[in-house]
Amino acid sequence: MSTRKRAIAIGVAVAALAAAGLVYAAWTTSGSGNGYAKAGTAQQLTTVDVSASTTATLYPGVNGDVQIQIQNPNPYPVRVTAITGNGAITADAGHPGCVTTGVSFTNQTGLTIDIAANSNATRTLTGAASMTNASDNGCQGATFTIPVTLTGASNA
Repeated sequence: MSTRKRAIAIGVAVAALAAAGLVYAAWTTSGSGNGYAKAGTAQQLTTVDVSASTTATLYPGVNGDVQIQIQNPNPYPVRVTAITGNGAITADAGHPGCVTTGVSFTNQTGLTIDIAANSNATRTLTGAASMTNASDNGCQGATFTIPVTLTGASNA
């Protein structure tokens, strides 16, 4: 190949690469702006009635267990760290003569109850209820409903 033809071929190749570089550079750009995200709203934790599965461990002068099932309707896991009593304790409808003034709930703190997203967790709070001698005979065999407040946070 002659020097002249070689020089023309090299010149055409260089011109083609330069043109490609300009086209690439013409399509490359940068900029700035904003992105957006929106936080969801946390749903309250609730309890589920587990009265049918409770065990009789409560007697006058003795602490008994409290069974609780916590429902987490949130799309993220939560950790419950405290359960506190928040109202009058009542006996089931089958024991209308039960005077519940002697039944109490011991607040539970320092807990670690992890509940998966959109899930339930059942726990037994050992010795969390107590019954004094102020409870009468009408309370024998009664199942007590103990209103509680649940304290927890996201555990993601």
